[in-house]
Amino acid sequence: MDLLRSPISLRQLHYLVAVADAGSFTAAADQTHVAQPALSRQIALLEVQVGLRLLDRSRNGVALTEGGVRLYNLARSTLERLGSVQTELQATGKKPTGVVTVALPSGLASMLVPKVVRELEVHYPEIILRVDDGLSPENGRRLESAMIDFGMVPAADELVEVDYEPLVRESLLLVEKRSGPRRVPPTITFDQVVKLKLIMPPRTFHTRRVVEDVALVTHNNLNIVHEQRSVTTIISLVRAGLGSTITSSPAVEQFWAPGTVTARRIVRPEITRTISLAWPVQRTLSVAARAVYDVIKGLAIEAVKDGRWQGTPLC
Repeated sequence: MDLLRSPISLRQLHYLVAVADAGSFTAAADQTHVAQPALSRQIALLEVQVGLRLLDRSRNGVALTEGGVRLYNLARSTLERLGSVQTELQATGKKPTGVVTVALPSGLASMLVPKVVRELEVHYPEIILRVDDGLSPENGRRLESAMIDFGMVPAADELVEVDYEPLVRESLLLVEKRSGPRRVPPTITFDQVVKLKLIMPPRTFHTRRVVEDVALVTHNNLNIVHEQRSVTTIISLVRAGLGSTITSSPAVEQFWAPGTVTARRIVRPEITRTISLAWPVQRTLSVAARAVYDVIKGLAIEAVKDGRWQGTPLC
């Protein structure tokens, strides 16, 4: 939906967010200092304008419909962005301030965010950081819809209306349940990998496409015995010894307890993918977002150099 070309007002978006957050028209009216009938009329008008029912009403309050969730997310992002612009204009010559929303893969978020928060507390205490630690396809969609300031994603060149800076050439690892105390080699060849039972995400995930491309080039067939979108399901299947998976070193550190699995770098050929920092073309980085960007970039490169993230820096 193009808010700039629609008759929807920012006031209506503000009211929708207020009602959804409060869970009722009465509570939202109190919070926004608007009479409840007027608030209800604005929401009803909004539903007419977008051609969708946005709220399910019941005795227990209100809940967003599927269409309501989509507009709520867009409305919240738009209102936060406008608030950040106003804050930035008022903060000329002062330290960066405002809300910055970043999308990170969950494994990288677990590794980086605590250090990012510490850096911000010391150097940029007026910045409020919000992290979406979703799956890479979801993070890509958030970037394309300009719902976030920037994000760290694979295959940024496949996204529409997004600029990016290549950050790391990430090495992918084979992860298996550890069987006893025996030591295993630090690497495994791709010819050996294709003989194993694999648990992989669907083709909408970049990791799967990268591995399939290597299989195609090397004239191999992958033995995928389970295809799961859920990261937690893949983790549980590997933990149960029902197959192996292919992922990155931050994901191994985040999702499996030490000593429960082995993680080996895949070689001959090595399987890598490029992770980039990306931002929406239509949403120029604010001063605050640029400050967070630089902090995350520096800590990510540091993680690669000290071996916590297996890969090669590209900047």
